[in-house]
Amino acid sequence: MKPTYLTKIYRVISILFFLFFILYGDLFSQEVSLVKQVTRLDSLEGEVFRTSVSNIYASFDTITDTKLKLYIASLVFNKTKLKDEQSHIASLVFMAKYSDKPKARMFEEAFRLAKKNNLVDEMCFVEYTRGRFYIARHQYDSAMIHILNYKDMTSEDEKGEGYRNIINLLGDIYFHARLYDQAYEIYFDMYKQYENNNNWNFYRPYVLMNNLGQIALKQDDLQEADYWFNNSLKLAEKNLLTPYRENTIAYTKIMLARTAIDKNDVEVAEKYLDEVNNVNRENIYEDVIQEYIFAKSQLLLKKGKVDEALDLANTLTPGDSNLFNQYRFVPEIYQFLSDVYYHMGDYESSLLLLKEYQRISDSMRTKDNLAQSMVLLTDRKYEQTQLGLLKSKQRVNILILSVMILLLVLFVVLFLYRKLYKSKLLLVRKSIEKSIINDFAKVEVEASKMNNGSTNGDVELERKLMVRLHEYMGKNKPYLDQKISLDELAKQMSTNRTYLSRAINNQLQTSFPNLINKYRIRESIVLIIEGYAINHTQEALAKESGFANRTVFISAFKKHTGVVPSFFIANIKKV
Repeated sequence: MKPTYLTKIYRVISILFFLFFILYGDLFSQEVSLVKQVTRLDSLEGEVFRTSVSNIYASFDTITDTKLKLYIASLVFNKTKLKDEQSHIASLVFMAKYSDKPKARMFEEAFRLAKKNNLVDEMCFVEYTRGRFYIARHQYDSAMIHILNYKDMTSEDEKGEGYRNIINLLGDIYFHARLYDQAYEIYFDMYKQYENNNNWNFYRPYVLMNNLGQIALKQDDLQEADYWFNNSLKLAEKNLLTPYRENTIAYTKIMLARTAIDKNDVEVAEKYLDEVNNVNRENIYEDVIQEYIFAKSQLLLKKGKVDEALDLANTLTPGDSNLFNQYRFVPEIYQFLSDVYYHMGDYESSLLLLKEYQRISDSMRTKDNLAQSMVLLTDRKYEQTQLGLLKSKQRVNILILSVMILLLVLFVVLFLYRKLYKSKLLLVRKSIEKSIINDFAKVEVEASKMNNGSTNGDVELERKLMVRLHEYMGKNKPYLDQKISLDELAKQMSTNRTYLSRAINNQLQTSFPNLINKYRIRESIVLIIEGYAINHTQEALAKESGFANRTVFISAFKKHTGVVPSFFIANIKKV
């Protein structure tokens, strides 16, 4: 019996569904498993809750789907926020890494919670993650702040891993800033410590060897790169028995493959990448998977499989600029894609991608030499006319960019100046208002309240004395005497020097010299308002207000009003 038309359609759909399940079944099962773990958090408490949260976040290293990470992290974030501050620290850190919300604020909140609960390990975790976060964004000054803060919270014992974390991060800063000699020295010294202790069952010595190999690659020393990667692989296969064994070995083989590609040894590169491809993907972290994709793309291009190289490399280009820093090969992937399109004969796309590479590199490299992006053109095999055209366009673009930057800087300067100018005008207005309003009104009101039932006799007497002092100052203006002293003022008011000083300190929260200067400044403001400064110098204004000289007057005026007398005089009519 021949199959019906519907039967054929059913078979085709079944086959397609089967293939789809083979390709994406692991992803769906992983997502379902994580969602179930998140749902179970509702029924957990205390340490069990914290452990479950840690396990969920630990699984993130093997998840390549960024949207899935953010979705799961958001679910966990809402639960930890309500149930447990200690777990919420990890939630804040992960959300800072994967979301597009304000990163610095989330890191700061995580550190605040850790400090509030006196969780030193969590405080170190936040600063360590925050340091790496800024390193990845080429913000080395910010990274250094948090690394040094981490150091302050860590034991000075040079044999401790906490201390080595700090040194390792410093090496990473040098490496990413292209200060390879300094980075090499740090990595090598740390590596020798592990070698001397014969400590190979730990992840760090392999990271250090692979970093040393990468420095050799950056400096085009393929022989030394081979040495470090082979040494790392040999020791890891023999001694490394931790859960991250496969991830470490896979990464090292990828770096050996990339070294082989640079040496045009296609067979060796293909051998290493095939071995990595046979490893269970659940045991390989996302960053290593990206390394594999990049190396595989390079190999395919080397073998002339341009279309396959293009399809694979495109998976390393983020669709959202907010995700750039979660992709290891931005901006390098754009340079590679430029090569791919060049080999395809699509020179226009190649130039556009090269331009994108240069744009992103220049924006990311805060301490690199911007001119390095121009040198990349020498490795291109473009026709002479196209190369000349590209260079001329670059010169024009650089000129336009320079003008735009200059205009932007000018705009920012003008904006800040205007903002500062307005803030100073506000200070002038407030100073004028203070010179008119009775500053002791509050004291008088409080004194009247004391008269209506207070039993604290000393406080009442002090406040009454301050009211009398204010009246005396307003009527007799003793502050205009440049030699006025506390003893003299107490004598004039027929009171005790010590009692007067204590009353000023207690009721006005200031000292006698500050109080006298305050009256003198108010006097000078009144004189300015009346036009005295129009026909007189600042020296005359100072002496007329009771100051010994112009220098003391300017200092006191700036302290009490926030602006210098010249600015005050020049702008008084504008308020």
